[in-house]
Amino acid sequence: MKDILAAFGLNIDLAVEAHELLRGAADEEVPGVIEQVRQGEYVKVNTIIIKDENGAKRMGKPVGTYVTIESPPLKINDPYVKSEIIEVMEKSMHSLLGNRLKPGDTVLLVGLGNWRATPDSLGPKFIEYSPITRHYHQHAPQALVEGMRPVCGIAPGVLGITGLETFEVIKGVVENVKPAAMVVVDALAATNVDRIGTTIQMANTGIQPGAGVGNARVALTEEALGIPVIAIGCPTIVNASIIAHEAIRKFCLNSGAMFNDIQAVEATKAVLSRFGGNLGVTPQEIDDIVENTSRILAMGVGKSLFPGIAQEQLELYAT
Repeated sequence: MKDILAAFGLNIDLAVEAHELLRGAADEEVPGVIEQVRQGEYVKVNTIIIKDENGAKRMGKPVGTYVTIESPPLKINDPYVKSEIIEVMEKSMHSLLGNRLKPGDTVLLVGLGNWRATPDSLGPKFIEYSPITRHYHQHAPQALVEGMRPVCGIAPGVLGITGLETFEVIKGVVENVKPAAMVVVDALAATNVDRIGTTIQMANTGIQPGAGVGNARVALTEEALGIPVIAIGCPTIVNASIIAHEAIRKFCLNSGAMFNDIQAVEATKAVLSRFGGNLGVTPQEIDDIVENTSRILAMGVGKSLFPGIAQEQLELYAT
């Protein structure tokens, strides 16, 4: 796997996948990294804590906490599964933010991605279904449920559409609105097709838009913006090179042929050369996956920002 990732310049978006790859190769625990696993009724929660720079260097990810919520029925839109995921997200948000968010503080929601491309529209869809209340505080406070904080949202689009770097847009909003914290949602790339539409990652380390598909932009982090940044994502694509490489490996294993990693990489390169290796694969039902997941993410974040307020009430404030 490492060879194919290096050959095509791919990053691993999911900390749980980076940890599995690293630990599998070494067959031992990763120094500077702690893993905690909890199994719920429908959901498996994997928490990876990168404690120091040694662990960060080995994992290829910043120091911080990464919570991965895995649930194969996630894409089925089961109400019981949805309820448990929202509950886990609510608790995880409080854990990732600690005591840094006070009642009444303004929160900025950011939906990254291209609303014209379905696999990349998770972020904009998240904003569409999120409770937005900041303007009510300014113009119609009587329309708010008691205890609602000011929340605002933006889907800044992508450079190819707007001509603006995402960081430039977000930095300007942060400087003018002065939120106490920011929640960023983006579509991710996975190294396993089984994770598409079944996995949610939450982290307190910020995010680098486009990193998973080799088109990294300026990172949105606390160091760069001056406020806590919670990054949330769900895999919607897998690079075609990973699928092709895995197919070759399985064919060799099942047929008794000798598997040569270098030759497999070269064969994959030859087939995908016309695309420069940057070919993403997404399932046929991706529109349903994005629609369902964006609603779950919106309510998971919403319940954490508006504790004690019913989901039915929060949905009334969606854009």
